Amino acid sequence: MASSSDERYVWPWTGIVANIFGKPKHEPVECDSMYWLRKFEQYKPEEAYVLHCAEDPTGYVVLEFGTEWTGFSQMMKLDTDFLVDHHGKKDYYESRKMGYSSGLFGWCAQAEDYNSEGLVGNFLRQKAELKTTSMVAQESLNEKTETLDHLYGEIGSVNKKISEMESKYIEDYMSLDKMMKEIEKKRDLLHQTRAEDDHVNCAPVLKSIVMRGREITYKAMEKNKKLQQEIDTMNDELDRWCQQLIEQEKSTIQQRRKFEEEKKSQMESLILATEKQMKARSDVLSLLEKHQMEKKAVSDALLKLEKEMGNEQKLNLEIAELEEQLKVLKCVNLEEADHENKRKIEIEEIEEKLEDMIFDMSVKDDENQALKKKVQEAKIELEDARQQIIKLLAVGTVLSQLMLSVQKLIECICLTIQELPQFLKGVTKIQIKKIGEVSARSFKKVCMNRYKNNKKASSESVKLCAKWQKEILDSTWHPFKIVDVEGKEIQEEIDENDPKLLSLTNDLGEEAYVAVVTALKELPEYHHSDDAENTHNSSEKQVIPEIWDSQNGRRATVTEALNVGNGVGIACMKEETKRIKGKEKKIQMRKMEKEKIEGENTEGENTTTDKTQEREERVMDKIHTIMSIKRN
Repeated sequence: MASSSDERYVWPWTGIVANIFGKPKHEPVECDSMYWLRKFEQYKPEEAYVLHCAEDPTGYVVLEFGTEWTGFSQMMKLDTDFLVDHHGKKDYYESRKMGYSSGLFGWCAQAEDYNSEGLVGNFLRQKAELKTTSMVAQESLNEKTETLDHLYGEIGSVNKKISEMESKYIEDYMSLDKMMKEIEKKRDLLHQTRAEDDHVNCAPVLKSIVMRGREITYKAMEKNKKLQQEIDTMNDELDRWCQQLIEQEKSTIQQRRKFEEEKKSQMESLILATEKQMKARSDVLSLLEKHQMEKKAVSDALLKLEKEMGNEQKLNLEIAELEEQLKVLKCVNLEEADHENKRKIEIEEIEEKLEDMIFDMSVKDDENQALKKKVQEAKIELEDARQQIIKLLAVGTVLSQLMLSVQKLIECICLTIQELPQFLKGVTKIQIKKIGEVSARSFKKVCMNRYKNNKKASSESVKLCAKWQKEILDSTWHPFKIVDVEGKEIQEEIDENDPKLLSLTNDLGEEAYVAVVTALKELPEYHHSDDAENTHNSSEKQVIPEIWDSQNGRRATVTEALNVGNGVGIACMKEETKRIKGKEKKIQMRKMEKEKIEGENTEGENTTTDKTQEREERVMDKIHTIMSIKRN
């Protein structure tokens, strides 16, 4: 059996609490991480994460206790308390096998939980790693050793400076002491000379000797005072260095804590933004699935409608023909009385047939109106879906910028995240293009060639771009001409002789002209398209955001736009894709059953149609018989 020091724990120290809901429909407050932090505040956890899914509705709470040894002791205390109450890890799995579980179960997260398949295992592998207590202790010891080595180096350099100053002080002190001894010696010599020569008249010589002694004494005292001041200054500087070293160490610890807090908040923002994008992507996928189903139904309805419209036209012709024949039969003056009853019966049969056909035609007309209404609603919903995807791509751009700033912060602290670069790829092929917006790049290039000052060139390009954008959106300016071929009007083309376009070419050159003409061509082409006729007013010019395939230079479909975004949480997206594929499989099976039923109904309709055709043939034979009798 492995010793406790060889057991691998999830680090940062983590505890797991299971069965937090106890039933599928839980109270909203239990999903709040703050609720679980308050509930287990006696163990002093730093973070709480609530995990739940449809496959396991009981739910889990992952409690994080940090990286310090105090957190390890609190984690083991939580594990012991649940184990004593018979609500530990082993008790939880035994109760699940027996089919019932009540109350909360808790334990410390170890290698078995980290390597497990499921919600908890995936979360732990994303957030933490496995370490033994000996590994953590060794890392802590190495970190402290590095800090001590650094401090010892600083102290050694300071001690070296102190020893240098002490040696200089001793040297100066010895020099000063030697000088003082010489002064004392000269003073004694001076007194001796004065005593010997009191009776001798040597006042000028004695005076000069006294003056020289005073000068030497004064210089020695000044030098001693100066050396003492230098020593005091060095001592003050040494004290100041020591104080700065202590304050710098405190400041480093505070900055590290502040930096860790900022990193934590940035990671929370990153996770929140990722969850929002994943939710938005899921909503759009479900919306796309719904619209694809509706589009398929509408396509089938359109085919059926076209077929029925052809039948309706044929039916109208037959009704008109029968009405004419009926009028002819009513106008015929029968000479023979024995044929009168037979003709009346034939006329009644024809009238009955006409009534049946008119009734069928009214029913088909109602069905056609309902199908047309359904097609119109599907077009409106599809356009709404495109607008939602445009908004989603715009949000994705903002999120990409946020992720880029987070990535820069993480690079500063030498932290690497494996899934982040894939999330920050950005939208390259599918973009949001503003239809009818003039390209600012062309005007900027012209201004950069014209002006040497980059700032002035940028401001002038902005002014020119805004001016020509206003001209393009002016509804009174329509620089197009109609091209005729053999007297037939076919299309509109740019009028190259338009005064404004000629002025643009002369002033700014061909590149600016091409940018303006491109924007002018986009507006009518887009406003007159079939997909936009219900959303945009073609009589007014305006810049319209559109999902655009920049690689192929065309309008992108909804499916192509949905294939752009990639985010953090690849496993979650795989599960979502698997769920959607399962749904599509069920829908396909339902469609097959529906087609089977429709096939049976079609066979019945074909049988009915054959009978109707037989009746019509009999009526037509009777009409031909009547007409032949009339001719005779």
